Amino acid sequence: MRDYRLSHQSEIKTKRYERDVYRAGSYDDGIWQEEKKILDCELGLLKKQIPVLRYLDFGCGTGRIIGYLEHKVDKSTGVDIAREMLAIAKEKLRCSRLIEADITTDDVLRGQKFDIITAFRIFLNAEPPLRDAILKALAQKLSQDGIFIFNIHGNTWSFRLPMVWWYRLRGRHLNHLSYKQIKKMTARHGLRIERLYGFGFVPKLLYRLCPRKSFAVDRLLARVPLIKYISYHLIFVCKRV
Repeated sequence: MRDYRLSHQSEIKTKRYERDVYRAGSYDDGIWQEEKKILDCELGLLKKQIPVLRYLDFGCGTGRIIGYLEHKVDKSTGVDIAREMLAIAKEKLRCSRLIEADITTDDVLRGQKFDIITAFRIFLNAEPPLRDAILKALAQKLSQDGIFIFNIHGNTWSFRLPMVWWYRLRGRHLNHLSYKQIKKMTARHGLRIERLYGFGFVPKLLYRLCPRKSFAVDRLLARVPLIKYISYHLIFVCKRV
């Protein structure tokens, strides 16, 4: 497996991420609208416990997450190793500190604690040793009452499962992670799952045919408690044990 650290360090990848993946009206943009609601909810709950919030966005990329949250917290920091993506983030952000570094190998944030940490679109495609290195580094940065929020955009037990089998039949591998795997991963690093959110029961193919109806169905199903376990997108909220 190629080192995931190198996967976003190209101008072409950066432009595609900005222009195509999260363009207005795209599937991922629709998911992002749901993710913002969850972030707002969790931030509201956290502010009741911690009035002054220190925030870290790991793998901040072009600034999508931190750009949304920087005005909702008291101090925000973004860290990434992709210089091209950070250049775009710098143009967007107004009050955040951005750092080009790999804190899994060079702890430029030594001694600092954060009350909210986010890491989106990181763990699914990162190789297992890198996942553990990231969790270890971030768990050490999380304050005692803080929360760590991250997502998995490829739940094993969702409509991704048939594709996983199809890839295997062809001798290939498609990345996927399940709730059970994430629970084990986080536990290894002294974290427990406090809350789980899920969105995306309707296959992407149907979104291409009738996006509005598909989103309406998914928003309705997201209210059903057990549906989240078979949703494509999972969002985990963790705390220190």
